[in-house]
Amino acid sequence: MSAGLTIRKIPFDFEGVEFIWNPANPRFSIEMNKVSFFAVGLERYFCRAVRDAEPLLRDPGALAQAQAFREQESVHSLAHRKHVNALAQRYPGLRQGLEKLVAHFDALYEARPLAFHLAYAGGLESIFTPSFRMMLDNREQLFGGGDARVASLFLWHFCEEVEHRSAALDVYNHVVGSYWFRLRNTPRFARHVAQGLALLEAEFRQHVPAVPAQYYRLPMNADVPVKDRLAAGAGVLASLLPWHHPSSQREPAYFAQWKARYDRGEDMTQVFGVKQ
Repeated sequence: MSAGLTIRKIPFDFEGVEFIWNPANPRFSIEMNKVSFFAVGLERYFCRAVRDAEPLLRDPGALAQAQAFREQESVHSLAHRKHVNALAQRYPGLRQGLEKLVAHFDALYEARPLAFHLAYAGGLESIFTPSFRMMLDNREQLFGGGDARVASLFLWHFCEEVEHRSAALDVYNHVVGSYWFRLRNTPRFARHVAQGLALLEAEFRQHVPAVPAQYYRLPMNADVPVKDRLAAGAGVLASLLPWHHPSSQREPAYFAQWKARYDRGEDMTQVFGVKQ
């Protein structure tokens, strides 16, 4: 454990995984597949930014938190790459999609200053807790009936995002500190995310033709209660307020349950869903 964060290297194995890994919710399967591809590029981008910021952190506690955050994110990227590689074993063209997604982030890193990248990381990480809390609280509706290997990958990742929810914004505040710079650039961050997800959808449609086109039009969170969706939206909006700090976000109850199982030494590779 470092700076309050635990580095958990869970030996996931996705050999033979289906593209539609949850037949009961094909649209959610597709969207989470996008997240796996996206995570490889995004986490790499965040790690690059934080590593470049570390020499500027004069506070030892802030530096330790930044390093622990970067290590957790590196482990996430490697785990999602395993999932992506397993999908690409069946659909080789998907490797091209991953390369394009990584290039999407590399081009941004070369085009913008460090302050922008840290603001991107701090801003995006600030919205993860309400978004992932909605998914964790509704895991039965979203992940139930799906391949336990993939479901467990995402439950682990979402729990650790909650665990380190303040780290990226703290790095930004130590190095840059301008609320207005972060707010002013938020539309650019959102646009970049949307462009990356659209890129991935185009690659999926091209290289995984067996997936019916209507799957991409199905509602994704229809079974999630409206109150939970509204709460997630309110949490995202709250992250844009000048006095907001991610540490004030309520943790999902499942986080404590998941952590307790990990601490007991349970096999966390298939903790939820249909075991393979």
